[in-house]
Amino acid sequence: MSIFSNGLVFAGTRGLATRCILFIIETCGKEPVSAILGASRNAKTWWSSETSEELWEIADRYGIPYLESMDEISHHGDFLVSVIWPKIFPAHILAQFDRGGINLHPAPLPEYRGSSARTHALLNGDKNFGVTVHHLSEQLDGGDIIGELQFPVLPSETALSLGTRAHLYGYALFCEVWLRLLDGSTTPLSQAALIAEGKREARLYTTRMITELLGSTDVTRSAEELERLYRALYGPPLFTPPKWLVERIQTHERIVSVGNLIGLTPR
Repeated sequence: MSIFSNGLVFAGTRGLATRCILFIIETCGKEPVSAILGASRNAKTWWSSETSEELWEIADRYGIPYLESMDEISHHGDFLVSVIWPKIFPAHILAQFDRGGINLHPAPLPEYRGSSARTHALLNGDKNFGVTVHHLSEQLDGGDIIGELQFPVLPSETALSLGTRAHLYGYALFCEVWLRLLDGSTTPLSQAALIAEGKREARLYTTRMITELLGSTDVTRSAEELERLYRALYGPPLFTPPKWLVERIQTHERIVSVGNLIGLTPR
């Protein structure tokens, strides 16, 4: 039986979601897509530069019902596909999708559950990053992994560049996983088992952590710490480094390469 025998609901935001829904339509046609959930039609999205078409425009073009509230989605299908959807699906909504669902998470799991993983990966000094497709579950980003892909973190990486690269790798991963779902060749990998066996560590990052970083004060830090913090908080238009950090960064010659990367001219 097809994973979307009674229709699938697609939920997402940003350019990556647009590319993924178009791949679903390209491989399966528009008929299986019974509804699309996305941002308000009237909203001026901050990610508008990432895509030439918003999800609601794709819905209108293909005659697919467009939803702006999660309360409506369970009436439209029995399989849920989520790509950069910013809200948590409540347990009672997930329970109504008889065939379950999948989520594309732009970070490695279970090490980077939650939000703004790219910032924390840079602060942690990770040499590699990644993207994951997993089954949806009641636990945030806790479902079985059905696809993952890792790539190196570049020396001068910022939150902006790492996030952009994660979306590009994420699209490639989504396409592979989707085709494997269609032919039945996916092999789920339990996050709980990986954690229990000590093979991976579960960590959760919240939006509050980013707010605290952006509101941090100027205390004694080494040039290396300043550089790392700057790169980790450079993620426009969503967030940018606080003023004190910009001023401190411009005084250190050792980060000229970072300044050149993001358009700053060190003093």
